[in-house]
Amino acid sequence: MRLNRIKIFFSFIILLSIISLGCASTKTIRENTWEYLEENQEYVHLYPYPNDADTVPAPSAEKYLFLRLYNPHAKYNVGTVILQKGLEFTERHTVSGSHIAIVFDLTDSFYGLTLYAKPNLKIEQCTDTSTNEFMKSCDPEKSLQTTFALPVSKDEYELAVAWMKHKYETQSANYSISDNFKMAGVALKRMSNPDAKKSKHPHTQEEEFKEFEEMNKFVCSTFVCHVLFSSVDSIRNYMNENLIDPNYAMPTDIITMPGMQKLFTSSWQDYNTAAGQFVMHNPEFAEYLQ
Repeated sequence: MRLNRIKIFFSFIILLSIISLGCASTKTIRENTWEYLEENQEYVHLYPYPNDADTVPAPSAEKYLFLRLYNPHAKYNVGTVILQKGLEFTERHTVSGSHIAIVFDLTDSFYGLTLYAKPNLKIEQCTDTSTNEFMKSCDPEKSLQTTFALPVSKDEYELAVAWMKHKYETQSANYSISDNFKMAGVALKRMSNPDAKKSKHPHTQEEEFKEFEEMNKFVCSTFVCHVLFSSVDSIRNYMNENLIDPNYAMPTDIITMPGMQKLFTSSWQDYNTAAGQFVMHNPEFAEYLQ
């Protein structure tokens, strides 16, 4: 109990530091918010696929990885609220989200890393929050999610599956409180310097394999980023070319990388409905929702 109070206290200090810099919330209506759904007079929003003419058309993708960006509405977890508000103040992108998870189909069973889940790396279900302490602390009717797809090769897909299976079965990924402090510092620096905390040099796949294997401390976004960095050539090449350090990737940094495709937005409780509607309009995804 004492440890939890300490965690909340320091998280609160970080939030006060962010606010003290005079960060005002933007008037722009971000995606993955109720304001966005209300503006479109929808409770489920389906994005056109592919999202624009320059992206990879669906028939050319061998496989897809799926990511879920959460905009949670906490019922009683103060830490979740503080983290969410802090990220909102420092957000650089046009989409809102404070947590991210990954999976290999469109069923409601994503792999996410949170402090409150026991163990930290656990299956997250929007439509059955009782099986995960983090999910249980949020209101599934008021919480939102946006699901994304990343077109990949079959080999990249299988490599990502293998990494996730290894980390999940060995439970060698734990949530790092101290990394939250580092991430908060970088978020503040990025407000005046978008290039803050660039990687010192590009990493080869072999170097990433070694680093990822040895690492056991992450936050949700750095864990997902390492899965992608170690598995997907286009993501690794993009991050290396731009010297992006996977150890400082925010949730919205990941879903705005090249190749990411927005699929649908819904409340947590409506996830299955939204996934079903999306597949009905895009039958090439039917194999991922059996």
